[in-house]
Amino acid sequence: MKIMWVGQAGFIVEASGGSLAVDPFYGTAKGNSERLYPPEKCNIKVDMVLSSHAHWDHFDPETYSDYVIPQAIVGPGTVMKELGESGLGIEGIKLDRREVVERCGFKITATMADHDVDSIGFIVETDGYKLYFSGDTLMTTRMLLPNINMRPDIAFICINGKLGNMNAYEAAGYCKALGTKVGVPTHYDLIKHNTEDPGSFTGALSRMAPDVKAVVLKRGDWYTAAELLN
Repeated sequence: MKIMWVGQAGFIVEASGGSLAVDPFYGTAKGNSERLYPPEKCNIKVDMVLSSHAHWDHFDPETYSDYVIPQAIVGPGTVMKELGESGLGIEGIKLDRREVVERCGFKITATMADHDVDSIGFIVETDGYKLYFSGDTLMTTRMLLPNINMRPDIAFICINGKLGNMNAYEAAGYCKALGTKVGVPTHYDLIKHNTEDPGSFTGALSRMAPDVKAVVLKRGDWYTAAELLN
């Protein structure tokens, strides 16, 4: 099983039974937001896109048409509503908090996220590994209690500390509470007014949870799960 970070909160996962993307965003920044770099041309076909919520940098029809092209989109009710209104003609699979779907060799569990009305994170289990993608979320009791000690092998955690997300120091503490083996920072590199230094996360993690390995991924490179864990 291998993983690629595509920027922002987006990842591609390829496993023995199939492939999926989590929150890929290659599209145009909305409102007063500005991209720090242009989208890289690609045409990646995946079995599924997992969309954690319906905000434009997590659900993006432009991405699904021209960059990361799924056979199905998995997400909560607000995502299914946006998908239905998009005219994309892609299969939608509704997945709300605590629900599970199994498809293409992946077991996907929707976890609690405290961000939007029905935001979720994802536990993705495949090829003997357990991955956790936080999506966008604040560090609150409402989010934390259902997720303590989920014990993923690798946790991909938002760190930007703005617009309804936990900051780098909270993310480090969250990794400790999760019981993860590896913590990977995300959601810090793409939008001009919404960035963070991943070193703040790695430094905090080394102090707060020295038994958790911190890994900063290089955008666009493939990593095996075994490589990240070792």
